[in-house]
Amino acid sequence: MNFIIREYKNEDLDFIVEKHWDIYSTEYGYVKRSFYDYVKKTLEDFLAVTKFEREKIWIAEAEGKPIGAIALIIPDSDKPWEGQLRWFIVEKEYRKYGIGRALMDKLLEFAEKCEYKHIFLWTASNLGRALSFYNHQGFYETDRFLETEWCDEPIYEIKLEKDI
Repeated sequence: MNFIIREYKNEDLDFIVEKHWDIYSTEYGYVKRSFYDYVKKTLEDFLAVTKFEREKIWIAEAEGKPIGAIALIIPDSDKPWEGQLRWFIVEKEYRKYGIGRALMDKLLEFAEKCEYKHIFLWTASNLGRALSFYNHQGFYETDRFLETEWCDEPIYEIKLEKDI
């Protein structure tokens, strides 16, 4: 499988939002519109203020079309050494080709270059493969809470962290 990892372009906004909706609604039951609105708002809010100096979004692309994404942002300006991994997706038919690992490697390489000390992310208890992937990457659970707004079934939002 031939693919490239490139930096975000303005036309990638719809891909990230729509693919999150497609993947999470069909694979994980995130059928409530509040999830779509959450992804769109958080991404738009980030894009409105970032200068992409110590924050980045990367896109995996195959045959000229986006197939995956990952981002590293600074969620709290009082903690510039701490990054948050956001908007990590790979289209289903492109999984198992090392694309997720390549995206993660790109993010971690950038984090080290920018002297981040710590990265965290939020995921969900019903994303078993994602949890396993993150554990293999050295992330560990530090918090969880019950989430009822995005799915018909209650799930736990899980905070994972990694020192770098």
